[in-house]
Amino acid sequence: MRLSVFGIAVENIKARKLRYAIIMIGISIVTGILVLTFILGIGAIYSLQKGLSRLGADLLVVPKESLVNLKSALITGEPSSFYLDDTLVTRIRELPGVKRVSAQVFLVSATGECCILGNSFLIGFNPQDDFTVLPWVRDKLSEKFPEDGAIVGHDTPWKLGETIFFYNVPLRVWGKLERTGIGIYDNAIFFHINKAYEMSDKSQTGPVPLKPMRGKVSAILIQLEPGAKIPFVVFSIFKLDPNVKVVTTGNIITEARQILTGVIYGIFAIVLALIVSNMLNINTVFSAIVNERLREIGILRAIGATKFDVFKLILYESIITCLLGGILGVLMGLIMLRIFQRSWIFYLKLVNIPFTLPPIWIILLIFIAILLITFVISLFGAYLPARRASEVLPYDAIREVA
Repeated sequence: MRLSVFGIAVENIKARKLRYAIIMIGISIVTGILVLTFILGIGAIYSLQKGLSRLGADLLVVPKESLVNLKSALITGEPSSFYLDDTLVTRIRELPGVKRVSAQVFLVSATGECCILGNSFLIGFNPQDDFTVLPWVRDKLSEKFPEDGAIVGHDTPWKLGETIFFYNVPLRVWGKLERTGIGIYDNAIFFHINKAYEMSDKSQTGPVPLKPMRGKVSAILIQLEPGAKIPFVVFSIFKLDPNVKVVTTGNIITEARQILTGVIYGIFAIVLALIVSNMLNINTVFSAIVNERLREIGILRAIGATKFDVFKLILYESIITCLLGGILGVLMGLIMLRIFQRSWIFYLKLVNIPFTLPPIWIILLIFIAILLITFVISLFGAYLPARRASEVLPYDAIREVA
């Protein structure tokens, strides 16, 4: 029976089970560590991003006349009867170092037939660029926040699906926030910024008219790029409009974001080190294998195998071994992940430190990426030994070994 090069590679692996099993176990251990590193690393990034998104803004821009409480102002603003021109939002968004900008409009409901409840803190926000309200939503009716929807604070009495109204503008309760611990947030009602303008318009004919708000915003919340210089951004904002007040967080949130960037770089460094280490190991092992099998390679060349056949033979053996090791490594990674879930992650939850594993589709992509990395490692790791084997001359190889 005539064997193909691939068939000969399989037979070679079967004939040297112990040696290739050792290589496979080595690959599987590294692959398992890669799987665990990727999943836990991306999980850490998810958890940090989720936590950071709740920390609110790095900077808050309000009218100069506003009197804001610094403690709560960086999560959201406070009721104010002073407003900024909304064109400032676009100009701040274009400043260097600014990552995200979101504007809010503040109102207070009136006592009377126009509003379901008086003296409620109402906040109009733009869901397209928001980063301080939606991350806190615990329960919601659907995925997308509707134009006529409302998000109510944790301590408000309304339930999902109920209809509420302020200044004769009806809103359907779409979501409810989890407790933030900030009273002003836990009792507020949030809705689309266009509804805030509509309330302002409708109130003009009512007993309690609001200030005209079209084209105005109460506060501008700013999130900075990691490494952005806060004094520089603040100075740039004052150059745009000297009649504003800029509230800063200090460096806590900015430093937390820099830690997140460090985590990402750390993961890449670990992955790169493991890949290079694996390639070197494969290169060393297959160089030794080629040295030991010079006579066999010489005989193959003598009976008609081409240089390319020998080259493919070594590569096939490397690919088969590494891919089997990769699959075994993925299984090992899942087992290690399960152990981590039952110990480390469980302990984090007990001390109220949330850890979120990435979605299942990302975990599947990680498995595919790991197997592709294993394939690349097998190719590059065995390339030089395979090339050297293909250059062996039949007569010299047989004579040298004999």
